Amino acid sequence: MLSENIMTVGAHRPIAGRVSLAQGVYGARGNLEIVACDATDGLWVFWFNADAPADSVDTPDVPPGQWSTGLAFASGSRYRDAQIVQSTLGPDHLEVVALTDAGVLESWYWSPGPGFQRRAVHAAASVRRFRLTHRDGILTLDIEKVDGTTAVVSSGVERYPNRIWMPVKATAVLDDDRAAEALEAHGIRDVVPGTARAARSTRDGGTTELTWRDRDGSIRHLGVRD
Repeated sequence: MLSENIMTVGAHRPIAGRVSLAQGVYGARGNLEIVACDATDGLWVFWFNADAPADSVDTPDVPPGQWSTGLAFASGSRYRDAQIVQSTLGPDHLEVVALTDAGVLESWYWSPGPGFQRRAVHAAASVRRFRLTHRDGILTLDIEKVDGTTAVVSSGVERYPNRIWMPVKATAVLDDDRAAEALEAHGIRDVVPGTARAARSTRDGGTTELTWRDRDGSIRHLGVRD
């Protein structure tokens, strides 16, 4: 069952590459956060107000059931990919790892007040692609290098908000076709290859949040209930 119609996120924004979605903790029901690469410079973040009108949460800029118009940050670099997770630290900080055109994995975090801040220490260099996961404040990156080798690095919580990235003895897992398969199963064909991603949320008792870019370049979002 579809929890909502297909929605366009960040209409008329010049977006490149894939987008990444995570469920945040803000609002009465936990909003959704999307990070995306601008086509020429920096990054965008968009958020979805998952509250219902009856929740009586004061969000005048973004009505319940709607996406924000977007906030630009990280100007001065062009990015190929970026991924976002909701941290358990902070409190309630967001973590973003972004891959520059030069193959550098930058580490960012959002906190109330300052907003997005880039850490001085990069997560990795000479990177072709990556996957970010989070558990109890610990970030783990599965990485494919430009030379075809793979690696896994992790950052614990000991010096937070600073992060130190250390190698982990594990096999990197980078490919996941669940999102593309789910979109195809629902008859959605207007998908730029390689841009589909899936994330889980607690909306409506449990929802798979599907994101992709269509051939017009727009970000698209669909929630599929369990």
